[in-house]
Parts: sequence; C-alpha cells; structure tokens
Amino acid sequence: MIQLYADKNRLTIRQSETVTSGSVNTVECRFTFSPHWEGLEKTAVFRAGERTAAVLLDESGRCTVPWEVLEKPGRTLSAGVYGRDPEGGLTLPTVWADLRTILEGASPGEMARPPTPDLWEQELAKKGDSLSYDGLNLTLLSGERPLSSVPVAGGGGAVVYHFGHGLRQDGLHVWVDAVDDFHGDNTLPMTAAGVYAAVGNIEALLGAI
Repeated sequence: MIQLYADKNRLTIRQSETVTSGSVNTVECRFTFSPHWEGLEKTAVFRAGERTAAVLLDESGRCTVPWEVLEKPGRTLSAGVYGRDPEGGLTLPTVWADLRTILEGASPGEMARPPTPDLWEQELAKKGDSLSYDGLNLTLLSGERPLSSVPVAGGGGAVVYHFGHGLRQDGLHVWVDAVDDFHGDNTLPMTAAGVYAAVGNIEALLGAI
C-alpha cells in the first residue's frame, strides 16, 4: 500500500510500492493528515502524463488508484490531495508527490473496464442510503446521519384518507352508499333490488317489446 502524509499543503511519501500498467482496483493508497485538515472533505488526485483522475477519500483516508492513470507504462505516477470546507469557505490543496514510474505489466490484451465515476457521482453515492419513519416524519439517512426530513400527513403511524360523497369508512372497510328507491338523494347509486321494484323484471319487459 502507498502511504502519504499531508502536512498542510506539503505531501510526503511514507511508503511506496511497485506499480504496473493495466492494474485495476489493486493499487491502494492511504493518506494521513495534520490538524490543518480537520473538518475538511478530502479528495485524492492522481496524475500520469496527461491523464488525471480524482477519488473521494473515505473516513480512514483510503482509496484505490483509478485504473485510467495506470493504463500506459513509462509514465510517472503522481498524487496530490485537496480538502474543501463543506460550507465552501476554504480549499486546501497540496503539492504533487511523485510516487513511482509505472512499469509495464503483463496483459492478455485490451479489456473493457468501467470508467471511474465522476466526483459528483461519488458524492451522490455517499448520500442517503436508507429511510427512517418515526410516525410523524420521513427522514433520509446517510449511515446514521440525517440528511433531510419531511412531515408525513396523518402522523401517529397512520395515513388519513378523506372520502367524498357516496363513500364511507367503517373500521378497515370502505362502503359505497346506495338507495333502494328514487326518492330522497338522487345523486347516489341505486341497488339492483330497488331497480327491480321500480320497473319490474327488465328481461320480461325487453322480451315483450
């Protein structure tokens, strides 16, 4: 594992390792930091030739070197890191540290590899990963940290439904109001028995027509 130490904007190599071209998800890197970095969101940046790739560091300061900068041998692999205040008021970048020259690795040929996600995609992946409902509010969580919360209508663990004219609720059942004759509320549906009583046997009437 490659290990580096960031003392404010200086970056020194504490441990290095041989790096070969064609490596994918195998070259690990760990950064440790001086107190100047406390509270900053940290992003590692790797460079080889004209290729540059950035990776968000986890809470332990670890990441995997993106395969895009390890494609071609003979180039010098360099690393840097920058920190950003979540409020946007402070950015702290280090100088570049040259790690190793990338040696040619044995390879059977070109292989398809998924690209390293952009920083915004990595940020999005770190966002909410679960939901919590306390009977009143629905909360989006990142681990155990709440990100946002919205009140849920009804509260108390139950959702309130509003029924319009012609419907009524009895416990867990919903009923349709109906009438047995044409008198009274003529906006409600009529039962089959009421229709039969009012016009007689419809089949007999149709047969006589």
